[in-house]
Amino acid sequence: MTASTYAQRMLRLSQRIFTEYPKITFSRKDHREQHADFLKLLEERPHTSGILTSMNYYPRHQEIHYLMEALRYHGLYRNEHKDFQEEVKRLRILRGKQRKNIRAMFPPRLPELAPCCKPENKT
Repeated sequence: MTASTYAQRMLRLSQRIFTEYPKITFSRKDHREQHADFLKLLEERPHTSGILTSMNYYPRHQEIHYLMEALRYHGLYRNEHKDFQEEVKRLRILRGKQRKNIRAMFPPRLPELAPCCKPENKT
């Protein structure tokens, strides 16, 4: 029993959506081989999975950050965002609006112990 044209089209569409490659029958042998080679190519790992261009490579962010800070300190690198932040902080201090260290003003409080759990002073 053959499926209707609509059912065949919906099957092909669902295969495209869920990345299943359609099963195609070819009458010519060379077309069949080309399609098999194409499917084999799609199933292989991407060419970027080599050692030099690995997709799992991430630069060393911390080392680069400290290097850029050192270069900025010596005047060899210009970080405009950091310059802007320092300028805003300098202007706040000149206006007397500097931020206070709230954590230093309000140290964390320890929770109160229940009366039965307080240590007794035996003197």
